[in-house]
Amino acid sequence: MTDESPSQKPVAASTYLIISGASLIAAIAIGYYYFHYMKQSGTEKMDNQVFYLVLVLFGIAASALIFGIMNSYASLNGIQSNVTYKFTGPVVGVILTVLGGFLLPKGSTDQFLSIRVFDQDNHPVTKGNVTITFPHYQRQASVNNDGLVIFPDIPGDQIRNKIIINVVSDGYSNVTLDTLLSNFNPINLILNQAKVIRISGTVKNAADNPIRDVEVQVDGTPYAAKTINDGSFDIPIPGYHFGDHITLVTSNPLYEDKSKEFEIQSGEIDNIEFVLNPVSAIHSKNKTK
Repeated sequence: MTDESPSQKPVAASTYLIISGASLIAAIAIGYYYFHYMKQSGTEKMDNQVFYLVLVLFGIAASALIFGIMNSYASLNGIQSNVTYKFTGPVVGVILTVLGGFLLPKGSTDQFLSIRVFDQDNHPVTKGNVTITFPHYQRQASVNNDGLVIFPDIPGDQIRNKIIINVVSDGYSNVTLDTLLSNFNPINLILNQAKVIRISGTVKNAADNPIRDVEVQVDGTPYAAKTINDGSFDIPIPGYHFGDHITLVTSNPLYEDKSKEFEIQSGEIDNIEFVLNPVSAIHSKNKTK
């Protein structure tokens, strides 16, 4: 008695056609994703792992496409599928993957570096300039209303290079960070408010002439200054913070006193102007007593 193995039923041509069609769609989709989103996008950055993953998927899709086409042809023409028909697709897929790894551009390696600037209370600092210095070049940008500075198009090979970050903002002490750039994650910097606020301005009369020897004082404090020949004054006041309200008052025997209240919003306040009216003779005598 002889054992006869049952003959294997051949795969229908329609099955190979379905494999070919699905593989073609997959190959087109992967190619479109590569060229449209990864290579041409200016914001999405492609690293090596993502690139080779896409390349391998494309190689598998191409292998399945060639495998399906060749076996569809063999099935439709009554040709027995042999080693050539079975392994041509995978071999071509491997070749395409290897060639793609050498020939296809991996996209731009440029990155963007973001720097966020906060004050001591963790509120965004909304003004100022940030300068970054690499070994061979320097860049500068302004802080936006969210306390953020973005430097685009930083070459990826700057990783592990020395970088110096300098932040300058009115009313805050300058900050300089000297470090190695280990990655492109956001960098957070804290600025301390300047220890001394400076207030300056001018005192004039109604004819727009400067008045000298007028005392301008921060009300309720010992901080004061007298105007000079051009009517200007300059008062350094320590211990105040942004958001504090102060009142300036003027004093001179020949002129009426005036006061101005305002909020401190920067470290340099230089637009204060007083216009004083002369006092009457009787009033002047009373003030000088």
